[in-house]
Amino acid sequence: MNKKIIRIFYALETLGFISLVMAQSVYAAAGSEDDLGYFLTQIGDFLIRTIGPGVLVIGVAVAGVSMALGDEQGMRRGALAAGGGALIMLSRAVLDLIQNVTHF
Repeated sequence: MNKKIIRIFYALETLGFISLVMAQSVYAAAGSEDDLGYFLTQIGDFLIRTIGPGVLVIGVAVAGVSMALGDEQGMRRGALAAGGGALIMLSRAVLDLIQNVTHF
């Protein structure tokens, strides 16, 4: 159990370091707010078009294999991953809906 926690900690630490390095390079390279806005839009598009469907497919595959093996916990994990992928794919639509409802 402790090894799993340590691996998760190292993964989060690495992700945080990479995010920090990327953020510094973005601020250093951005000449104006438009450049930064364009970069953030492109990152959002990458997440929505690439990462979201990938997580969805992996979640459905894990749930299907777990269902075939009779592993109830694996089915839950696969369903949660598939739901997360679907939520990532729908994030822009949800944001647009919130903006339309609040007139912001």
